[in-house]
Amino acid sequence: MQPVVTVEHLRKSYGSQRVIEDISLAIQPGEIFGIVGANGAGKTTTIECMVGLRQPSGGAIRVLGLDPQRDGAALRERIGVQLQSAALPDRLRVGEALELFSSFYQRPQPWRDLLEQWGLAEKRNTAFAALSGGQKQRLFIALSLINDPEIVFLDELTTGLDPQARRTTWDLIEDIRARG
Repeated sequence: MQPVVTVEHLRKSYGSQRVIEDISLAIQPGEIFGIVGANGAGKTTTIECMVGLRQPSGGAIRVLGLDPQRDGAALRERIGVQLQSAALPDRLRVGEALELFSSFYQRPQPWRDLLEQWGLAEKRNTAFAALSGGQKQRLFIALSLINDPEIVFLDELTTGLDPQARRTTWDLIEDIRARG
């Protein structure tokens, strides 16, 4: 089986400061893969390079056979991304956000289903600013799944979630993997 993500000798520097030095990895289809390290170790930067948001200083990356820098538009149709730090306009309502994001993709999944799946149905008409931290996090996860991606990159997935919500989130991730 071919890996769905391959990173070879990834390097990233900001001026003279090296953030990532010689990371190599391969992720297989159906695998849940985690990057663990101390704050400032380069985990988020590595993810941002893999999804094409940052230009690596060196090395090679392939995601679903595509180069994230060269094939960014095609890659974004096939992956989902939930970033560590994200925001939406304060007055944007949950349902509006999901409907808007679904319009960005050629084949989105029904966004109302994601409302139910991620426990946001009651919050459909609630403004982003009025959501709790955990509800915002669940909304960002739902937004990362709107295009029915082949791969989902989740950065700091359970930040802001209480212990029960964390367990529920992991159960939903396992369910998504089980469905392919």
